Amino acid sequence: MNGKKWFSIAGIIAIIAATAWLIHYFYLRHLYVISEDAFQKADIISISTQDTSGKITKLYVKEFSKVKKGEPLFQIDSSLYQKQVEALDKKIEALNYKKLSLENKLSKMEKQLPEQIKMVIDKLKGEKQKLSMLKNKENLYISEYQTSVSKAKSAVDAAEKGVEAAKTDLNRWKNQYERFKKLYEKEIISKQQYEQIESAFKAAQFKYQKALAELTVAKENLKSALSLKNRIEIVKKERKALESKIAATEKEVKIARANLKSIKELKNSINALEKEIEANKAQLEKAKILLSHTAVKSPVDGVVAKKWREKGEFITPGLPVYSLYNPESFYVLAWIEEDKVKEFKTGSRVKAELEVCGETFDGKVSSIGTAAGSTFALIPRDTSQGEFTKVTQRIPVKIKLKDVPINCIKPGTSVTVYIHKD
Repeated sequence: MNGKKWFSIAGIIAIIAATAWLIHYFYLRHLYVISEDAFQKADIISISTQDTSGKITKLYVKEFSKVKKGEPLFQIDSSLYQKQVEALDKKIEALNYKKLSLENKLSKMEKQLPEQIKMVIDKLKGEKQKLSMLKNKENLYISEYQTSVSKAKSAVDAAEKGVEAAKTDLNRWKNQYERFKKLYEKEIISKQQYEQIESAFKAAQFKYQKALAELTVAKENLKSALSLKNRIEIVKKERKALESKIAATEKEVKIARANLKSIKELKNSINALEKEIEANKAQLEKAKILLSHTAVKSPVDGVVAKKWREKGEFITPGLPVYSLYNPESFYVLAWIEEDKVKEFKTGSRVKAELEVCGETFDGKVSSIGTAAGSTFALIPRDTSQGEFTKVTQRIPVKIKLKDVPINCIKPGTSVTVYIHKD
């Protein structure tokens, strides 16, 4: 009897508890839009070099550690940028030395000036007279060369024609000789007839050899005539050398005359050097900035969420070494069913339970998304074939909470949100 009594009491208690839980469950959903599909978020900052590249030589902080704004995070090899700074320092020093040299030259020119123009002009006149004589000599040699070559070529042409004619005659008499020789051997013709043909054949051979000799002589004469070009080349080289010398002397004349007007140009050169020095100083400042950028510091107070690189790795601008998040950018992103979004608005009060620390914090809806999350899915739903199953879509809602301690901020962790219905 007692067992039944206790069983009845337990049943009543269970019913009361279930009823209370259901009342609480529906009461909460009457007052709030509730979602467990919510997560902590924060603006993640990828830390990389701004405009420098190199191997990582030092990593100052570890994953999950807190950092202060301006605290060193990592260092890349600065040797190349140090060399650029040193090179620009030396260049500026050299430019300053050059500027000082020009200033000294300007000082002398302003004090001395001018003297050597007449001497240089006289030198130029003498060289031009000599050039005129060389040109006449060259023209004479060219004329002699052209005449000799023309005659020699004509002689070669005539000799070649003579050889051709003698060869034709020789072939004709050779055929005659061979025919008469056979006839003589058969005793068809007399010895006298044979000897006459033989004499004519030998005469043709002699004439052919003579024509070849004349051709050889003609070619030698042509070769000698062509060799006359060598003395033309010698005179031409002398002329060109003298022309170069005259050009140099004319340049001396121009320089001597320009020296009278070069003071202003020298001043312009000094001004240009001053501008170049200033430009290089600007480059030096930029190089120093780049050198300073090899030591990368934290842009904000925050927490190291991820270390991407190790010491010794080569990095370029844009390749992250650390990822930080700023706790001040912390917010909650909740995904709310599309049919419940109408029950609240921007500014609606929110209670959010952070799973990571088990505490609840107050906040407000800061913004409501304008499109469902499925819109941006990598593989969007395709209902064009007539197959359709209604699935409640979710809208992203951004929530800002108040007074959340840093130990409770863990981007990516789960949150349960209670949004007051309006």
